Amino acid sequence: MNRLLSFLRLPMREKALFAEAVAFLFYAKLQLFVLPFKDCVKKLKVLPPATTSANLNEAQAIGRAISRANKLAFWKNRCLVSSFAARFMLSRRNIASVLYLGLRFENDTQFKINAHAWLMVGDVFVTPKGNDGYKEIFRL
Repeated sequence: MNRLLSFLRLPMREKALFAEAVAFLFYAKLQLFVLPFKDCVKKLKVLPPATTSANLNEAQAIGRAISRANKLAFWKNRCLVSSFAARFMLSRRNIASVLYLGLRFENDTQFKINAHAWLMVGDVFVTPKGNDGYKEIFRL
């Protein structure tokens, strides 16, 4: 009940971003589940970088919407799904972003590897980078 009341108190724009985030999280999850990864990457638009303060504010609002939607989605979303969904939302608004894929070796051994994806607009993290120690292996 508490979550419902806090959601109802949000401005209409935040509610609309939340609904869009839920839809794009589902779309990204479905796309990554059904299609080969190389085909998923081809669907991401690459826009020329042009960062303004309005773009940064919009990117932060999209990041908050993705975070809220992740908490309430009944399916499990990993960082890659969240990054793809945020990238789709930013592309709809013609806001350039960079999707990073990184690796980290667990416990200083090369036997266990963790992967992570994060999205940035300028210097703003739209989806969180997570713990330090991830080495960037791919940028899109």
